[in-house]
Amino acid sequence: MHTGAWVAWVTLVTVVALATTNPLYLAVLLLCILLVATLAPRAATGVASFRVMALFGSSMLAVSIVVATINGSYGDHILFTIPGPEMPEWLGGLRFGGPVSAEGFAAAGIRGLAILCIFLAFGVFSGAVSPYRVLRITPGALYYASLVLTVGLTLLPSSIEDLRRIREVRALRGARSGLRELPSLVVPAVINGLERSMQLAEAMEARGYAVSRAPGRSARFAAAASAPLLLASAWLWFYNSSGKPAGALCAAAGLAALAWWFWKARRSHAATTFTAEELPRSQVVTIVASGVVVVMIAVARAAGFSTLGYNPFAGLQMPGFTLAEAGLVATVAWPAVLLLRRPALASPPDAPVATAFAEGAP
Repeated sequence: MHTGAWVAWVTLVTVVALATTNPLYLAVLLLCILLVATLAPRAATGVASFRVMALFGSSMLAVSIVVATINGSYGDHILFTIPGPEMPEWLGGLRFGGPVSAEGFAAAGIRGLAILCIFLAFGVFSGAVSPYRVLRITPGALYYASLVLTVGLTLLPSSIEDLRRIREVRALRGARSGLRELPSLVVPAVINGLERSMQLAEAMEARGYAVSRAPGRSARFAAAASAPLLLASAWLWFYNSSGKPAGALCAAAGLAALAWWFWKARRSHAATTFTAEELPRSQVVTIVASGVVVVMIAVARAAGFSTLGYNPFAGLQMPGFTLAEAGLVATVAWPAVLLLRRPALASPPDAPVATAFAEGAP
């Protein structure tokens, strides 16, 4: 699959996971991600990265439930009570312990499940797409930010590879393994990562890498003015009922300033592409469809006429479920259709041909 298609997919998964608080739809989303993960191509480091991301997401789910248990929660269905101190109101009313409700457990599980879906999606993305391919399709205006992102994406696989290599060396030397030996594994891996980063930085500086002229003063001023304009538009639109027209004008001005900066910054960065990654027409359709689904979910969630949202504190009722919205969430599995249509690898040569070649026949 094209890199842009993978970027569109992981963006779609992130939007769906953040916009959905219904546990049934989150379960559908998780199954779709696992289906894509089963079919997605992965290298050895990609498999290790996916395992780490899955472990980290599961630990975040467990931590969310533990925090909900320690802090206590409100609700009508109290399961048990944990004794603990409570701060006075003038200190913020922070407390530890207290009554723990089923509603609190449900809310913590929903938050943790959404986080797990996002981590699994990024695990699939990092294993299926090389960070350098992401860097190649990045627009010139976002080149430096994408360069930092590329370094961050390569950090996890390289660290995992360093840990595996150090562990094998220690095993060959007869060293013990366990939690007590964890510092002797982590410290060399961190030192190797720092040395590799320093060598890369020195090589890039020696070659004058990514040297380009800065955008003009007008572009820098537009970039600085876009943030306060967009914040003012959000405040006028959501918190001032009579200021919506002014909020719309501020939003238009902020977007125009961002577009001006983007155009000028793209022109200031010159890059040469030797080979362009071809984007098939079928994947163009899926990228556009992903954008349409993102808009539909955002509008449906903001308007409140969907069952994507669920509040467990409203009596802990059964979450709503419709086939139409479940199908909308299930569109996340569209990479599985493209991956199933991949051409099969070339079959090995027939036995007679191989035998004749081995015997020196023409």
